[in-house]
Amino acid sequence: MSRRLAAVDVGSNTVIALVAEFGDGRLVDVGQFEEMPELGAEVDRTGRIGPAKTADAIGALERVLAPARALAYEDLVAGATAAVRRAADRTEFLDRISASIGVTVRLIGERREAELSFLGVASVHAAEHGWLMGDMGGGSTELVVAVGMRALRWTSLPVGSGGLASRYLSDPPDAGEREAVRAAAASALEAAPECEAEKLVMTGGTASHLPTIVSLEQPPAVLTSEALRTAIERLDAGPSADLAPRYGLPAARIRALRAGAELLLLLLDRYRLDRFHVSHAGLRQGMILARVERGDDWWR
Repeated sequence: MSRRLAAVDVGSNTVIALVAEFGDGRLVDVGQFEEMPELGAEVDRTGRIGPAKTADAIGALERVLAPARALAYEDLVAGATAAVRRAADRTEFLDRISASIGVTVRLIGERREAELSFLGVASVHAAEHGWLMGDMGGGSTELVVAVGMRALRWTSLPVGSGGLASRYLSDPPDAGEREAVRAAAASALEAAPECEAEKLVMTGGTASHLPTIVSLEQPPAVLTSEALRTAIERLDAGPSADLAPRYGLPAARIRALRAGAELLLLLLDRYRLDRFHVSHAGLRQGMILARVERGDDWWR
């Protein structure tokens, strides 16, 4: 018998709700809804989320959960990741957003975030031989070295698309700013795990939305280094507010994609690969699968 479940995560760039059907050991997405309150930039600037961004997050949660509830899920799990982990007022923030949605929002640690993302991605993309999973968020990037469905080791890097964009890029980027992004990202990638990956699978907002920049009509499931460079040229063609309607994305997403694409190019170069596979499964799917397997301890 199938069950309809939901997961919502409060990330550094986004608040996203997923509704999915679980049955016969498989998870099938039913609907996904996204808002971009950009908490990470405020945490980077002040060390706190603060009252204004807390209100933004509560509003974003209301807007993604309203259509999710219309899909009649029976259970909801909720988590928060990198930006909230770094915020000095994280406890107050979690209390307020939990009260607003009537469900406890759990703070997901770095290791558990990597495990949950891997669980979601591997359920769809596991490769028989050695492969690498990457989950690029707004404030961190989790990397998991794996064989098949077995994770061998993991690393969480304190670098993501939103943080890089807010720190280093104007809108549109000025001359020399991309070099600063690459330098910062390359420094963070020095801690990336060593492996001989035959396949890189990326999840997260950058991976999910870059294919739209490459082709609106037929977003590719695999992106090459050449496609990433093409995307960067298009993303730099004007202010994010002008480009957003062309691609059907929020202006905040355009800004984050500019930095995320650079980080992806560096990842490909580090692992001597010329392409990566896009996964639309990830953290939220992993949250639901963990809830099915472990009940209330899904986040530990």
